[in-house]
Amino acid sequence: MEPIKTKAIVTRAVPYGESDMIVTLISVDRGKISASARGCLKPKAKLRYAAQPFNFGEYVLNGKNGKFIVTECSQIEGFSTITADIERYYAGFSVLDALEKLTREADARIFALALKSLGELAYGAERSADAIVTDFLKGALELNGSALDFGHCNACRCVLDDRAYFSEKEGIVCKHCKAFDDIAIDGIYRAYINGENDNTPHTLAGQANVLLADLVYRMLGVKLNTRYFTEPI
Repeated sequence: MEPIKTKAIVTRAVPYGESDMIVTLISVDRGKISASARGCLKPKAKLRYAAQPFNFGEYVLNGKNGKFIVTECSQIEGFSTITADIERYYAGFSVLDALEKLTREADARIFALALKSLGELAYGAERSADAIVTDFLKGALELNGSALDFGHCNACRCVLDDRAYFSEKEGIVCKHCKAFDDIAIDGIYRAYINGENDNTPHTLAGQANVLLADLVYRMLGVKLNTRYFTEPI
């Protein structure tokens, strides 16, 4: 079988044996791929960076029946500066986690959005890590066909100016359209997620992202497990 060449982002890397890593790649044209990076933990290994989370590169894979080995990798961007800041580090892993779990098939649009978000976390000091994570998750949901409009009631289309509610049937609704068992969304969280308040404190922004993660689970059955969503820093 001919080698596969694809551009991909490493979302996870797990040690295997003494010097190997099993990496999870999200490929721009092939979706999710699991592959072995052999010998990458050895000193001066040529494939060392190919098994590092955040790495974006052109990978050459050999194998068949879903079992692949990384034979080459040309790094395009490592986003290494993300690891220098603990908040952006956790935020970056949240982007990787959501990218992996929301990518069922190859989607160049979500892939490009992830690259944009990682670039902002690495080099865009003017934007908070909270806002970058929120925008990625909202954008990924929209591209996934599960968009949530936090500015308008999805039932009557009125402008939401206070507390909103999540309906599993309708999405985001106002207090007049809600059912008795719909989930209340506090006004400060709704405004932050909708981009109406750029000065939201980190604690509240983190709680808003926890809320978004919960809505993702309720809509798609996808559980986002990274610390940034489940335990605000």
